[in-house]
Amino acid sequence: MEQPLVGENTLKEAFPQMPVGEAFHDLFESSVVSSGQSAVLIIRIDDFDKMLEHLGKDITSDVVVRLARIIDGLSKTRAIKWGRLDQEQFACFCPDIDEANAVQLAKEIQRRLDLVGKETVSIGVAVYPFWPFEKTSILANAQKALDHAAFFGPNTVTPFDAVSLNISADKLYQYGDIDGAIQEFNKALIVDPQNVNVHNSLGVCYGVQGKFDLAIDAFETAARLDPKDVMATYNLGLAHLKQGDRDKALDLFLKAHSLDGKNPEVAYQIGMCYREMGRTDAALEYFENAAKGLPKAARMFRALGDCYLEKERFHEAAKAYEKAIKRKPTDAKSLSALGHLYGVLGENIEIAIVLCRESTTIDPNNGLYRYRLGKLYFQAKNYEKALEQFKMAAELGEDCSKRIREAEDAMELSVDKA
Repeated sequence: MEQPLVGENTLKEAFPQMPVGEAFHDLFESSVVSSGQSAVLIIRIDDFDKMLEHLGKDITSDVVVRLARIIDGLSKTRAIKWGRLDQEQFACFCPDIDEANAVQLAKEIQRRLDLVGKETVSIGVAVYPFWPFEKTSILANAQKALDHAAFFGPNTVTPFDAVSLNISADKLYQYGDIDGAIQEFNKALIVDPQNVNVHNSLGVCYGVQGKFDLAIDAFETAARLDPKDVMATYNLGLAHLKQGDRDKALDLFLKAHSLDGKNPEVAYQIGMCYREMGRTDAALEYFENAAKGLPKAARMFRALGDCYLEKERFHEAAKAYEKAIKRKPTDAKSLSALGHLYGVLGENIEIAIVLCRESTTIDPNNGLYRYRLGKLYFQAKNYEKALEQFKMAAELGEDCSKRIREAEDAMELSVDKA
């Protein structure tokens, strides 16, 4: 059974005809059809849950009723149809009113509430006509404006605009509704075609869907509108990288770096490009800079470790892999590499075996990890387990024929000595 809304009984007594929840939606639908210019206000009591927790149900109910009386009082002198949407929100449908007057009405609600208590409300405002939306959209648009208001703090009045759509699209993106987010971003661009952030966000959505041509178009538009926008240039580089054009991507990453030399993500991608090109020294320079700005990124320290290992700077490599594992204990590549390095350095062989064994548990079909574990077992004179790992590595494509013979010979020799 649903719990009654806070203040429900008192409101029913004071306003028996007040529509609640779906009833207000029905009232809105029936009213908006015959209207021309109109507006919707959605009024939310700020910090409602905290108020309920700290002040209790009775005091919170008084606040709800007080707000309802203010709205009802205004409806006596204005053509306002109002109701309650949920625990903390009321809504007003106002025919024959433009945005300026709707905002003025919202501020009047706030002013009157301020006269009778310390509580505040935030209000989202949406109007019709507002291209490209139908009149039935203004209730949903007012809700998006209210979500937008949350970015400005309590006691805010926020009209619906392209930013409201951007925020709505971001929420859909976070929920995994990429198609819905794209629709919202495209609506935002109709409202404000010069909005760089919207073009950039739209490109990200297309990138997630693997539609890199569309992503590139969006990022190019964003970069053209604002050549100094680092993220547009950086994301354009990522899109070209996904399409396999590393040289073009690197040029864009370097351009982004010239715009913001302290951005660690940009430095990381430059390092990755140089690493793939075999320019390890150049890669190291950017990875070391990126690591300062990405102290919690396991991938960053793993990339550093890979470069140090290639340059045979074993102690530095070990430290980098240790940091990577600390940040991501399930990083199989770093676990295997660190175990291998401990073996090369001739220290912590038991721990090295544990690390490499863990890497094979996480990724049992990686031949290199099996090979490294076999080498450590061999180093520890556990030839039987070494042979087992070498054979498994061979089945996974590693060239282990020499190692297998060495392990078999060592086993025979140990039997002869016994």
